[in-house]
Amino acid sequence: MPSPGDIVAYCTLAALQGLLVVLPRPVSSATLARLRSPCWAVVLPGALMVGTFGVLAVPHGATGLAVLAAIAMPLLVGVAVIGLVRGRRAVWLAALAVLSAGAFTLHSWPSQLASSALTALGCLTVGAALVRLTPLPWLAGGIAAMCIVDVALLATGVGQPAAHQLKTALADSALPEYHRAQLGSISKDYPDLVLAATLGAALAGNARQLIAAVLVAVLCTANGVLFLVAAIVPATVPVGVAAAVVVVLERRSKRTRRAARASLQPPALRQSKRWPEVRPAEA
Repeated sequence: MPSPGDIVAYCTLAALQGLLVVLPRPVSSATLARLRSPCWAVVLPGALMVGTFGVLAVPHGATGLAVLAAIAMPLLVGVAVIGLVRGRRAVWLAALAVLSAGAFTLHSWPSQLASSALTALGCLTVGAALVRLTPLPWLAGGIAAMCIVDVALLATGVGQPAAHQLKTALADSALPEYHRAQLGSISKDYPDLVLAATLGAALAGNARQLIAAVLVAVLCTANGVLFLVAAIVPATVPVGVAAAVVVVLERRSKRTRRAARASLQPPALRQSKRWPEVRPAEA
């Protein structure tokens, strides 16, 4: 049975995933646009595969991934704060200084919360890059494939040993952990955060971005009920479900707008679009 502290930690990390959906603002990149290809859709499910089988096959692979995330963190967070998040840059730069100081000087939950926030900002950059690189239909397929792979890895028992290795990768190191978000004994892996950031970047500027953020936070929180029967739960599935709901709402909204435009057309114009009436020839 999860403790009250675990419940608070899980809900806080679920809210962090929701924030990743609502934070991105619309941006464009001519450099990334030139590299746009359906092949990038493989990155989302591929990250889970590499993070699982690569860690199990290569000794110290988990430590290598954790160190790589720590090295890349300053650049990724800098890009997110300067060019991706909503709000004033000066406020974000001040918040970045506070979070960085807290990650290194504080202890227990405050330090973990600061490190988790920095990790989430780094994931925001990765998610935004994937949206710029991947055509939207292929990106949707990548999100669905990632959820399927996540469930399959956990259902077959392959994901648990790799997750444990990643969890203890920097246990004996003084470096803060930037390859996952963690509060107490509860954690969200890097791909889980990247997926939420990808959804947010894909919806940046869309009227349903806030709805998607609330959905992600609520569904990720509800997903914690599975801890009653399992030690590890697939954290990508709630984000995938939220993405599917948004797609359904968008399609329904488009059909409604088309029907409204058709009803506003003059009767003569509507009649002209029909097949002409065929009359029998006069004798």
